[in-house]
Amino acid sequence: MLASVDYTVHPSTMNTTQAGRILILDDHDANRTLLKIALNLNGIESIEAERGESALKMWQPGAFRVALLDIELPDMSGLEVARLIREQDPYIQIIMCSTNDDPETIHRAIQIGCDVFLVKPLQLDLLFKLTQQMGGPRPEKVQVIDNQGHSRWESRPL
Repeated sequence: MLASVDYTVHPSTMNTTQAGRILILDDHDANRTLLKIALNLNGIESIEAERGESALKMWQPGAFRVALLDIELPDMSGLEVARLIREQDPYIQIIMCSTNDDPETIHRAIQIGCDVFLVKPLQLDLLFKLTQQMGGPRPEKVQVIDNQGHSRWESRPL
């Protein structure tokens, strides 16, 4: 269940041509293709990367409103990608995705600055709702959603 959170668009992070762009980082072709098609069918433009270094080369502050990042990648951790992106853009909304939902992984993602932690397999309708809401000031707490769609909120570090 999604909580009601105001994700008002932060004007300094977007321009009219990039307002809907989402960066998808996943090393599995099928996952990237499915996400791209689902988002595009819902009017959301996305750019894909299969490796962390590729995603970082595509990255520019303000170029995307959301980064959807897999954690387990062949070249580097998606958590490291998130950390580097967060350093460059404090306004970007970051969704971390993983089959690994152990407390340590979730804690590390929260420490790095993710806004949502989704456990795979992803529910596309839930992902679409999240991406429609995101793009502005970051919420005070991190939303953690399991693969059944159950949601809880975790506090950010002070």
